[in-house]
Amino acid sequence: MDAMADVLGSYRTGSAFLGTVVLRCPWGIGVDPQRDSALHVVLAGHCWLRLAGRDEPVRLSPGDVVLVASGIGHALSDPPDASIVPIRAALSAAPYQQAVSAPDTTTLLCAKYQLDEAAPHPMVSLMPPLIHLTAQQVEANEPLRLALQLLRVEAEGRRSGADLIASRLLDSALVLLLRAWMDTQPAGAADWFGALSDPSIARILRLIHEQPQDAWTVAALADRALLSRATFARRFTQLVGEPPLAYVTRWRMSLAAKALRETGHSIDEIARAVGYESGPAFSKAFSRVFGQSPGRYRNGGS
Repeated sequence: MDAMADVLGSYRTGSAFLGTVVLRCPWGIGVDPQRDSALHVVLAGHCWLRLAGRDEPVRLSPGDVVLVASGIGHALSDPPDASIVPIRAALSAAPYQQAVSAPDTTTLLCAKYQLDEAAPHPMVSLMPPLIHLTAQQVEANEPLRLALQLLRVEAEGRRSGADLIASRLLDSALVLLLRAWMDTQPAGAADWFGALSDPSIARILRLIHEQPQDAWTVAALADRALLSRATFARRFTQLVGEPPLAYVTRWRMSLAAKALRETGHSIDEIARAVGYESGPAFSKAFSRVFGQSPGRYRNGGS
């Protein structure tokens, strides 16, 4: 299995929002800081993106795609100094629905992607505030280009099963987007993502993800990485951002949290599935990571 897809899948919560909007100049839509990451694709026309705390706007052209990390307020507009209204108001306002062929309109595909940040994964916490790929970069990456085309078709069609399909397509599009972004980064500059470029560490991440229930030790993981224990521990910590066994625990807890959210399995069943011999031992570890018991987490913190 793919480590990046594993992480996104285990930490995503709720259904994905996906839609298109046609906006006529002058227009401006704002997105308040929230838990959701935001994906925007310029389907036609152009606009300006401004992140909270940054003075200079970024010009977006047809075919450009941006991913704004959760917690980052931002605005899209044309012209760059246009008045801003909340995005929900813009999406529901009839005056914004104009003919696509008009020369002064911009068509956007907008999506949100909600991640569980109660105990954020290093990959989630190290994502940059903004990932921007130009139309040329998207066009050069056929899998990403096709995924974005499918998102557009689904957003415009809204046929039966659209919510489920949109969620799955968005999962794929985000993995492909992050991979394409990684390809643009200098060696060693992508933080946690750089671990996926190290064959030994990537192999161990895949092993931990596939077999979380195994009684892993640093020595056992080092053997599978074909590295000495000291070299493995140092390289893993440097690339991943935490020691090997801390990562094992974090991954087990992320899988447990997903099971608590999405299944009716008992706490003892979930404990065994993620490598704990007893419910109390699992509950203690879960509470240490998430700050609340498994039962309380399952009930939404109440």
